[in-house]
Order: sequence, then C-alpha cells, then structure tokens
Amino acid sequence: MSLARKLMSGFALTLVLSACEDDMMEPETDLTMEEAVALLKGAGGLLADTMPDFIHASEDSLVVRCPLGGQAKLVGAFIVEEGDTSRLGADFLITPTGCVVAADGLQFTADPGPALRYQLLVEIIGFFEEVNTSGMITGGVDWQLDDRTGNCVINLTLEAVPDIVNQTLTGVYKGMLCDHEVEIPAEDLIVVDL
Repeated sequence: MSLARKLMSGFALTLVLSACEDDMMEPETDLTMEEAVALLKGAGGLLADTMPDFIHASEDSLVVRCPLGGQAKLVGAFIVEEGDTSRLGADFLITPTGCVVAADGLQFTADPGPALRYQLLVEIIGFFEEVNTSGMITGGVDWQLDDRTGNCVINLTLEAVPDIVNQTLTGVYKGMLCDHEVEIPAEDLIVVDL
C-alpha cells in the first residue's frame, strides 16, 4: 500500500471515529437564559414569602419549608436604620436543600452550590437630598429541571433608581447568570419591599 493511500485511509478512519464520538456525546444540560431567570425568580421567592412555614428559628437563622417541598436556611437580616442617612434593605444568604421552587411555568429542585446571597440597600441622605441604591445577587445553586442537572453560578449587580413614593425600583440587574450575560429588569427580581 502506498504512503498516500495509507494517509488517506488514516484520514477517513479519523473522520468516522470523530463522527461516532459526536453521536455518543450526552445531550446539552445547560439552562437556557429563560430557564436560568425562572430558577433565580423561584429561589428569590423564598424571601418574598410573607407567611413562610418555619421548621426552625434561632437568633441568627431561619429554616423554612420550600413551597413545593424541601427546605432552605436563611441567614441575614432586614436593614432599617433611621438618622441623617437612613438605610433600608436586606442582606440574606439562602442555602436550599432539596428545595422545590417554581416560576414562569418551570419547577426546579435546588441544592447548595454553594448558596445564594441577596443584598439590597437604599440610602436616603438628609430629607431626600440624595438617594443611593446598591444591590447584588451572587453565589450559586445546584439545580435539577426534569431529567437535567447542573450548577448555576450567579454574579449580578443592580443598577437602579428608587421611587420612594411608590416603593419601587426602576433599573436592571446586570452580569452573569448560569453562563449567560443578562440584563434583567429589577422589578422581576426585587424580593423585598422598600
């Protein structure tokens, strides 16, 4: 067999093997951007629940039942400080364990990956002479959606302007959500009232 013929046979074999490997690859398991936003909304809903079902409460944490099963540990506090500079907000770490949440028609099971941190702060200086807003959602969560599983890393920063009269924020959360670069309207993710 000539050298050229051997090289062509080797090349053909390489093409066939690579095609077989492509067929054997597992299906895509990453969340779409819409699914990732739904996961974040579902997890954030734990803070918005005005009537949580407490499993355990201590000085520094709460353990609550998740809406559809499982539980989540909440560590943090609401911030209310009055003075020349008033501060309103929240700083919470959410650690889900088998926590089943739903949003936008999707149902997820969430576990620590490692946890989610929600921070929101509105500072009012003087008699509304200046109003500053800051906020972040960071951390990560392991998720299951139907027969898919994975980890979602979150690093979002709030860019918003507060409307104190109507108790709303206008703006966006920008950053990375489950490997997607996103801009999500703040009103979709704000989980505490001002």
